[in-house]
Amino acid sequence: MASSNDSLRPAADLAREASARELFPLDLSAEEYAARYAHRIGCSSFDDYSYMDPKLDAWIQHFHAIMRTPGKVAECRRKYLTPEEIAAIEDELASGGGL
Repeated sequence: MASSNDSLRPAADLAREASARELFPLDLSAEEYAARYAHRIGCSSFDDYSYMDPKLDAWIQHFHAIMRTPGKVAECRRKYLTPEEIAAIEDELASGGGL
């Protein structure tokens, strides 16, 4: 899933690559991760960099595209979460939890 600005992204250093591997679980799709955890992410610059692992790089770029697209996180929640899980996230946000 390469984009036209791939050549403009600097390579992530080894520490950032390691952090990305810890933060972003490739065993979940970017869509499901956004559904479950987007409300806990205030901002992220991980998509500003390219990663040696093409799967990790594509996952991060896709996740950030979801986060930037109005309505996409809600769409992912409807697809991956139960109504109870969605209500719990809404309650967390209403009580000041999440970001």
